[in-house]
Amino acid sequence: MRHCGNVTRIAALGLASALGAAFAQPTSSQLDLLARRLADLATRDAAVEEVVGAPATFTPVLLAWTTNPPDGVRASDLDVGLAEAFDRMKTEAAVPFLIRVISIKRIGVTLAPWIKGPSNVEYEYPAAEALVRIGPPAAAAVIKAAQGPMTQEERLLAIFVVGQTDGVPGSRGVPSSREFLTRALAQANDERVWAENGLAQLKEKEEKGRAKAK
Repeated sequence: MRHCGNVTRIAALGLASALGAAFAQPTSSQLDLLARRLADLATRDAAVEEVVGAPATFTPVLLAWTTNPPDGVRASDLDVGLAEAFDRMKTEAAVPFLIRVISIKRIGVTLAPWIKGPSNVEYEYPAAEALVRIGPPAAAAVIKAAQGPMTQEERLLAIFVVGQTDGVPGSRGVPSSREFLTRALAQANDERVWAENGLAQLKEKEEKGRAKAK
């Protein structure tokens, strides 16, 4: 009889726990408020802490918001909050979203991070920071995405992410980290050489024009 009583108590505790979890699920109005808090710079940090405290509850919701943000919330502001949350939780499922918004800025003004250091770049670009934090799986996806069209800023950030992450091997049609960075360096060198050549020719033509004008 004692054994049966223990089983009953254990079952009751399990049921209570399940019911508690069910009642703890946020309501739609609470989720709308969370989205607004994530989008607001003044409340974002506290909202991210709330999400990080219950990843199983909030991760599916946040992933859904990457393609279907709630009404009344500015998507670009929400994207920053989502990137910060995915950064803290190292959410691999968010990698496609993070690549899509890789150039989104944490605040509206630029802090000239490229002339400073990696921590400054990560601060200005929260999606890039999250990709670095997620690590090699994100770097591999970034390399693959960089084989397609990207803006100059996006490509620079892709190079940054791959360079700040442990090396990943190549796969069919996709270069390894070393190959990707080597090609980027070669292209940059080619651009520098021909930019210098063009500037030299412009200078020569301008000097000839001034000489004729005398």
